[in-house]
Amino acid sequence: MQPTKIPGTQDPFLSEFNMNQLFEQSFIGMSVLSLDGKWIKVNSHLCKMFGYSKEELLEKKFNDITHSDDKDIGTLQAKLLITGEIEHFEIEKRYIHKDGRIVYTLLNSALIKDEKGTPKYFISQTKDVSELKSSIEALRISEEKFRSIFEKAPIGIAHFNSEGNITAFNKVLMDILGTSKEKISNVKTTADVKDENQLTALKEALEGRIGTHEGEYKSILSGKSTYLKTIYAPLFGPDGKVIGGTSISEDITSRKLYEQRIKTSLKEKELLLREVYHRAKNNLQTTISLINIQINESTNKELISALQETKNRLYAMSKVHEVLCKSDNLDYILLKAYINDLVGNFDYSNLRYDTEIERSLTLNIDQTNTVGLILNELITNSLKHNPDKTIAICIKIKKTETNAINFYYSDNGQGINNETSFLTNTALGMNLVKVLVEEQLEGTLKCTNDNGFNMHIEFKANL
Repeated sequence: MQPTKIPGTQDPFLSEFNMNQLFEQSFIGMSVLSLDGKWIKVNSHLCKMFGYSKEELLEKKFNDITHSDDKDIGTLQAKLLITGEIEHFEIEKRYIHKDGRIVYTLLNSALIKDEKGTPKYFISQTKDVSELKSSIEALRISEEKFRSIFEKAPIGIAHFNSEGNITAFNKVLMDILGTSKEKISNVKTTADVKDENQLTALKEALEGRIGTHEGEYKSILSGKSTYLKTIYAPLFGPDGKVIGGTSISEDITSRKLYEQRIKTSLKEKELLLREVYHRAKNNLQTTISLINIQINESTNKELISALQETKNRLYAMSKVHEVLCKSDNLDYILLKAYINDLVGNFDYSNLRYDTEIERSLTLNIDQTNTVGLILNELITNSLKHNPDKTIAICIKIKKTETNAINFYYSDNGQGINNETSFLTNTALGMNLVKVLVEEQLEGTLKCTNDNGFNMHIEFKANL
């Protein structure tokens, strides 16, 4: 049986059979409805759109699943088609899916008439635009959120175009600049702003980079001086070219004033500390001078030796305060310069020394003072036990990656009988070394004989 051709056509492709195929395979919802709104014919796409089978839809009228708020508009448009006031219509319309959710559609309908011009039925195309609606709604919500953030943010925000001129701004920025909306709107940024650092940051954004500026800014609109921290970020168009950008400005005046107060306070503290160190140094040097007088007036060799040892200990402590008086850093001392000066104070013709200390190695005041006292006792001990020999001492101090300090001391003297004899030594100097290492530095020490006396001290540097 040959398929029936559509009247007025010669193309067999437009036969009734092929038209049914086009109807069924359409990628949008297709339907034929009676004049009272009952579905006569529906395609699979429409059934899938609403979640019903063909049999279920053919038992319904379109208003049976139309959203209650959209029923009147659909009915009105259908009446206008029947009366001939319109030839077709396109409206947005909501339907209720079988599972209860809303389906947003774009509905196109026209009226089909017979050869006498009598209305027979409606033919409709229905496109699901739910995703588009969701995207539009998401965009609307996003814009509302952005607008809310823009207006209510506690920082100044502005948008600028590709020429750097401000196109939008919030109230906080007006308050920061101390001006009005009208005045800001008339500003030609690149021409009117005179602050070179501010302009450089803006131009970096217009070139596609992040620009930043922090410092005192004098408003060209009000003359108000404010400490600002501003970030300029570029905005790119679809072609990747800069079409403008956003600036975020924070008023940091309070922070800057607070920092200035802290700096003033620290400077006062520094002056006070320098005065304390200066007085401590003077007091120690006065004590050393008094000891020198006693040494010069005494004929008792044992007393002179004891006084000399005491004087050297005081010198080790005095030197710390002297270095601090001259240093820019009141918390840490450069160890190499301090130790070279300390060893140089031993005015003995039979003493030679060598040091291996990193130039940048520092210790805090307490640990430097302790190391100085230990070194003083070790040098004194080397000289005392080798009076008739030229003594060569070597001092090595190294810092490891784990912040441990390794202090090596060695001389070419007669050495010790064994480590036990050193650790049980009751002499004041050696007892002082052990106390200083174990209690003050909280470290460990080890003594050996290797062509003379050798000591290794290890402790943790205090940061």
